[in-house]
Amino acid sequence: MALQHWIDILGGITGGLASGVEACAALIIAFAAIQATIRAIIQFFRKSQSETQPEHPTTEDIRLRLGRWLALALEFELGVDILRTAVAPTWLQIGQLAAIATIRTLLNYFLQQEIDRAARRQQGVEPEQQSQVQSDSDGQTMPKAQSAGSMADRVRNALR
Repeated sequence: MALQHWIDILGGITGGLASGVEACAALIIAFAAIQATIRAIIQFFRKSQSETQPEHPTTEDIRLRLGRWLALALEFELGVDILRTAVAPTWLQIGQLAAIATIRTLLNYFLQQEIDRAARRQQGVEPEQQSQVQSDSDGQTMPKAQSAGSMADRVRNALR
C-alpha cells in the first residue's frame, strides 16, 4: 500500500511537470508562429526586393527561424512524452512512447537537415564545399571539426 501511495505521488508530480513542459512547447510554437507571421507580412508589403537591405529578413530567413523554433518545440514535446511514461509505465505506454519518440525524432532530424541545407544555400556554399562545412543552428557555417554538435549547443543557439 505504501509503495502504491508513492507511485501515485510521483505520478502526480511528473504529470504536472509534463503539463508545464507541454505548455512551454505550445508557447514556443505560438510565439514562433506570431513572429514568422509578422515578419512575413512586413516582407510582403515591401515594395520590391531591391529595397531589401541586409538587416531586413528574407522569406528564407523567416522560414529558417521558424524551423529552428519548431525543432526546439519538438524536443520539448519529446520530453513531455518521456515524463508521462516515467512512473510505472505499462508495456502499451512504452510501445506508444517508442513510436512517438521515433516519429518526433525523425521529424526533428529532417527539419534540421532542411534548415542546414537552406543555411548553406543562403550563405552561398558551393556543393563541393558542403562536405567540408557544416551549419550550426544559427546558420553559421564552420568546418565540421568546429561544429556545435551537442543538443545543448543547438538549443542555446536556437534561443539566440
